[in-house]
Amino acid sequence: MNKRFKFTDKLIQSLPAHIRDSRATEAEYSDTDITGLKCLIGKTGNRRFLFRYTFHSRKYSISLGKFGDIKVSDAKRIAQKHRVTLLEGRNPKVERDEHAHMTLNDFFVNHYLPLVRKRKRTWKDDLYRWQRIIEPQLGSTLLCELRTLDVQRLHIELADTKHKYGKTYAPATCNQVLLILKAITRYALEAGVIDEDVCKPIKLYKLNNARTRFLTKFEVKRLLKECKAYSNKVIAGYIATLALTGLRCSEVSNIKVKDMDIKNRVIHIPHTKNGKPRTVYITDTLLGFIGAIPLQRNNPYLFASKVEGKPLKSVRKTFKKLLVNAKIDPSDVCLHTLRHSVASNLVSAGVSLRLVQEQLSHASIVSTQRYAKLTSESMRNTSEQLAHLFK
Repeated sequence: MNKRFKFTDKLIQSLPAHIRDSRATEAEYSDTDITGLKCLIGKTGNRRFLFRYTFHSRKYSISLGKFGDIKVSDAKRIAQKHRVTLLEGRNPKVERDEHAHMTLNDFFVNHYLPLVRKRKRTWKDDLYRWQRIIEPQLGSTLLCELRTLDVQRLHIELADTKHKYGKTYAPATCNQVLLILKAITRYALEAGVIDEDVCKPIKLYKLNNARTRFLTKFEVKRLLKECKAYSNKVIAGYIATLALTGLRCSEVSNIKVKDMDIKNRVIHIPHTKNGKPRTVYITDTLLGFIGAIPLQRNNPYLFASKVEGKPLKSVRKTFKKLLVNAKIDPSDVCLHTLRHSVASNLVSAGVSLRLVQEQLSHASIVSTQRYAKLTSESMRNTSEQLAHLFK
């Protein structure tokens, strides 16, 4: 048989085992597509891929993996990356050996993090999840030795692990951790550091994003009353702004004094989750809360923290306290519930989904439909109207 041909899975599978009485231990075949890509077949029929090349007049070879563990397309992709390295004047084997000692933490700190700092606005969330969840479990693992089962085990066990607030991690958080690992291994594969994306086969948890709890307009009124009476006007204004605008917590935290246009009654939000700027209109009620906030000379943020130059961060304890004072069960309510409540109450009041989408700055109307759950009162009225049709 011709020892040179275009490699395909079907042709490699059909190759016979090497002759048993041959002096050579393996038969070698060459791919006509990628120069240097070889397939070696032993006397027992084992098939493995190899990349042979010459660098500075010296011959080298790199094992790519066994056929079955990797496909022909994988072998070609890896061999092509090695060829690109050669064209750039670098020895693939030397670089591969250097990568063999790189831990997952080394790659995250020296390669992944510098990249996402420039491309991802929420890179600090990735860093937090890495330091708190991933690094203690997998940080010291050699990148080349990371296995699918290692990542799968972390994803599963995390769902049963309690975080600092005493509750188990939500499926959405588990998925965020997995997405970070998927991004890391995908980038490492593209960079030629590893030969296989071990995170690719792992599936994300299916999430039920339909919200079942929101504050009624009466509950919001009671909460705003408690906010108005609360002594810390910064925290009170922060919570009231969430309840009266539907802004995300991160968007409210990052509002700077210069973003406020009191004359025209607007707040400019330069960066939102979908990357687009937006404008929020200030009502009389909201202005009452904002006007009571004492500004700090050395802090540019409207909702300033006690740390110089930093915005207000966690207000969970105060929020829970105000909920209790307003006679609202805090067990199934979080700050994000206020955003959901804005959508639900607007829809219940007859505001179109299109306008609600604009208020919440959703890129897609589908996201708005998930939030805009009608109240039981609205559903009861709808049923009454339906029954009225048949009278």
